[in-house]
Amino acid sequence: MEIFNIHHPMNNLQFNDPVVLAMGFFDGVHLGHQGVIKRAREIAKDRGVKLAVLTYDHHPSIVYQQLSSHDKRYLTLDSYKMALFESLGVDVVFKISYTYAFQAQSPQSFVDDYLCRFNAITVVAGFDHTYGSDNANMHLLPQYVKNRFTVVEVPSLDIDGKKVSSTRIRKNLDDGHIDTVNRLLDRPYVTSGTVVHGFARGRELGFPTANVEHSEYQWLPSIGIYVVQMQIGDQTYGGMASIGRNVTFGDTHPITVEINLFDFNQNIYGEDVQIKWLHWMRGEVKFTGVDALIDQLKQDQINAQNFLGNL
Repeated sequence: MEIFNIHHPMNNLQFNDPVVLAMGFFDGVHLGHQGVIKRAREIAKDRGVKLAVLTYDHHPSIVYQQLSSHDKRYLTLDSYKMALFESLGVDVVFKISYTYAFQAQSPQSFVDDYLCRFNAITVVAGFDHTYGSDNANMHLLPQYVKNRFTVVEVPSLDIDGKKVSSTRIRKNLDDGHIDTVNRLLDRPYVTSGTVVHGFARGRELGFPTANVEHSEYQWLPSIGIYVVQMQIGDQTYGGMASIGRNVTFGDTHPITVEINLFDFNQNIYGEDVQIKWLHWMRGEVKFTGVDALIDQLKQDQINAQNFLGNL
C-alpha cells in the first residue's frame, strides 16, 4: 500500500493512475467506515482500477475549536489505521494535513485541485461527509464535479436503531460498554503501548501484571476490569486488565493500565504490545484490605478464563 503525505497547497502533484476514491477521516474504521471503503472496493474491482482513500493526519475539528486533552485522542492511532486500510484492500492512501488553509478553500477548489488531480473516476463517501469552506455536503458534490467523475453517497448504517459513528463509539468507551464498541467495530477494540515498570503490587498479591504505557493520544476504555488478549510479537495471550488508580492503596494514584496474563512467566519490559479489549467485567472497587482484593482477583480470573474459553 502506497501512502502519500500531502500538505496544502498540493502544488504540481498529479497522479496518473485512475482510482476509485473513498473519502473520510475514518477514526475507528468502524462498520460504517468499512461500508464506505467496501463499496469503493467493489467499484474499483469492477472498473479494474486501484482503490484509494483520502484521509487526514489529525482531527479536522482541531481547526474549528479548542479541544480538551481527552477529545484530542483517537480511536485508531495512525499506524493502526493504515494497517486496517491495508486489510480492507486499499492500494493508495492520500493523507492530507488538515490545516486552516486546506479547510478554507472553496468546495470547487477542493474538487478541482484534489479530487481531479488524484485522477478519481468515482468518489465514494458517507452521506454526512463535508468538505471545503462552505461545509459543502455530498448532495452538492455533483454540481462541483461537472460530470468529470461519478459520485456515490453511502447511507447511514444503524445498529440498535442508532447511527454507527465514531462519536457513539467514544461515548460507549467512556461508559465502559466495550461489548457494544466491539459490535460497532465488528472486531475487538485495540490499543497499543509499551510495557514499563510499575509498583510491582500485582506480583506481591500473586497476580503479576504488565504495566502498559499508552500514547497520550490513544482513547482508552473507561476505568474498570476487563477480559483482554495481549499480542506480544507474533504470540497472543489471554488475561485480565485493570484500568484504574489502584484505589485500595490510596486515592491519589494516576490512572494506569495493568494486564495480568494467564499461564505466563516472561520478562517483557520494553516490549511494544497490542491489547484487544474483549469484555467489561466490573468497575474499580476500593477494598477494605488486601485479602478482600485477592479474593476478588481470584474470582475475576475465573470469570475471565470462562469468557476466553467460550470465544
